[in-house]
Amino acid sequence: MGDLRPGNGGGTPPDDGAYPDLPDLPPEWGTIIIPDDPAELAAEADEVRRELRRQAWRNRLRALVGLGPRRRGDPSLGVPLVIMSVAVVTTLLSLFVVTWDHNRATTTPVGPDAALQETAVPLPAVTLTDAAGSRVRLGDVLPALLLMVEGCDCGELIADIAAAAPKLVTVVPVSEQAACAVGTEKNVRCLADPAGVVTGRFPAPADVAPTPTVDPSPPPSPDATAGEVSPTPSASALPPPTAVAVPVDGNGVAHEPIVVTSVRDVSAALAALATSD
Repeated sequence: MGDLRPGNGGGTPPDDGAYPDLPDLPPEWGTIIIPDDPAELAAEADEVRRELRRQAWRNRLRALVGLGPRRRGDPSLGVPLVIMSVAVVTTLLSLFVVTWDHNRATTTPVGPDAALQETAVPLPAVTLTDAAGSRVRLGDVLPALLLMVEGCDCGELIADIAAAAPKLVTVVPVSEQAACAVGTEKNVRCLADPAGVVTGRFPAPADVAPTPTVDPSPPPSPDATAGEVSPTPSASALPPPTAVAVPVDGNGVAHEPIVVTSVRDVSAALAALATSD
């Protein structure tokens, strides 16, 4: 049992109700009023509970990144988390753009008009006409080996390439007027391109000269004596017919042009087209 001696907690408080030996409360707390009914503190109690829950959630986040519980005065994780999120999203977007641009099935423009060709119609959507005047969409004959044969006497070369082409590959000679008639080999589609929609994209390299044509009956030389016949150049002395081949796979992607003088020049390209999707 305690006694009521002064200084033992059982004495009578001072007249003003104050205890001079107690420390003062922080001034920022303001005036503290203790209500008679504790229910009046329900709103403040809810706010305290919410703050404690928020603090517990922040501490869990800090634990995930290897940090201890936050103490008073420690910097907030809000700004670092925002910076990390922006960096991750930017990296993912960059990877997506690079991958999408790499896999996009488009024809790489070549030649002096490359800047204009980038806005041109995609190669599979180009429509030309055959010798009968029927419209042929290039996307319907892919994979194909386009042959630029303008000014070239390439009938024999076209036949040799068609004979060596795999079953699924179409040989497509392209010139201002269709280079062959209807009814040729089944895997050959000669198409007319008077506007240069295709031939303008794949011009012949600068070192490729058109195949010269030889008059089968040249006029006699003025210096020739009577009874002499001017010699005609032999077939072996003439340069072989030259065309420019452009392999186009099943996705409509055109590969580097190839200068063709014989079927051996495109044998590897034909094999690659046969295995393309």
